[in-house]
Amino acid sequence: MTTALVVSRLFPFSDQQVHGVYQRLAMQVEALGRVAARVHCLFLVPPEGACTAEQLSEHQERLRRLWSPALSLQVAPVVYQAPSLSRWQRVGKGIYEFYEQAIARPLNNPQAVGVVRMALESQPDLILAHRLSSMSVFMRLAAELNGRPLFFDLDDIEHVAFARRLLHHPGYPRERLMLLQTPRLWAAELQALRLATSTFVCSEPDRRYLSRFVGAARVQTVPNSARFPSLNEEDVSNPTILFIGSMANQPNAQAVDVLVQRIWPKVRAKVAEARLVIIGSGAEATRAYPAKDPSVSFAGFVGDLAPWYRDARVVCCPIYHGSGTRVKIIEAAAHAKAIVSTRLGAEGLEFEDGREIMLRDTPQALADACVQLLQSASSAWRLGLAARARAAELYEHGAIVRRLERIFATAGDSARVPEPR
Repeated sequence: MTTALVVSRLFPFSDQQVHGVYQRLAMQVEALGRVAARVHCLFLVPPEGACTAEQLSEHQERLRRLWSPALSLQVAPVVYQAPSLSRWQRVGKGIYEFYEQAIARPLNNPQAVGVVRMALESQPDLILAHRLSSMSVFMRLAAELNGRPLFFDLDDIEHVAFARRLLHHPGYPRERLMLLQTPRLWAAELQALRLATSTFVCSEPDRRYLSRFVGAARVQTVPNSARFPSLNEEDVSNPTILFIGSMANQPNAQAVDVLVQRIWPKVRAKVAEARLVIIGSGAEATRAYPAKDPSVSFAGFVGDLAPWYRDARVVCCPIYHGSGTRVKIIEAAAHAKAIVSTRLGAEGLEFEDGREIMLRDTPQALADACVQLLQSASSAWRLGLAARARAAELYEHGAIVRRLERIFATAGDSARVPEPR
């Protein structure tokens, strides 16, 4: 295979952008780099994200080191926000027209369509559309695909995530009216699924759900993954609870507030020496920051998490909103940490409650589980080792990359036209 084309709206402008969505994209580019001589990554960004030639070269070298040496980079400033709209315009137009919804509107312009069309004119052997926002452009260019394999990384099911946010955490009281757009968003997802050669989702429940509508052959489970470090032969943890995640992501910010304000006081009342460490950028987006309790610390962005994982006895994930599978839980399991999570936080992950993870839903039950593990280092160690063993079966980075490599190689071979003799 000569060239693969990857199109995404999510460009990691710095090494601190390590959210799960970037890790997932990196995993797919790595796999493509094993089967294609060149992986052309086209990122569609707002005008303020435009790069000089020097900046583009620096970004390209950085991503080649992190993702794949086969990567070539293009950053196109074609993402435009619509002028100020009335509340009814934001709601009403999107009820009937997918391209007037927030997920597609920024790319609903001739510049975005034109730059993707130009990329198609270079005749890539295979195409990967990263998330529904990018796929919306290919839906406009369906007639110009000319039979080339088009893979669609849906990742999260967008209409599910959209409806959950509006139901549980609307930005303003009447924003729930946006739920009227859900049927049109779902119809667009189905259109995208039918256009794609194959669609990737994070979990088996998501695959089964979508397969009911488009058939099992069109949807594949490609889970998120983690790299597995070597372990100490014995537990060296302290009575520390760890939370890791970018708090610019609203479900993470909400989780931190619940953890600091409602769970942590219950834990400290029973384990006086316990400490809580919160790692990730965007702490100012939480109500809990800055911490008033000296036993709580916000560490900000951390490049090397290994020492923090070694020190922690428990990783807590009190997520109550959002969708998709949490890379933070897979990573914690890879480090053999005892994990306490809400059921929604561990949604889509195949860990057994009580054996490989502790699933609790109320702040009191989450606090009780944390206390139990903090007070028994041996129990926490056993739970963490069981989680690691299960994660190694399902989510090891190298195995997922090799699976993607086979998928892409097969598609590239089938699309190759034999040369005339």
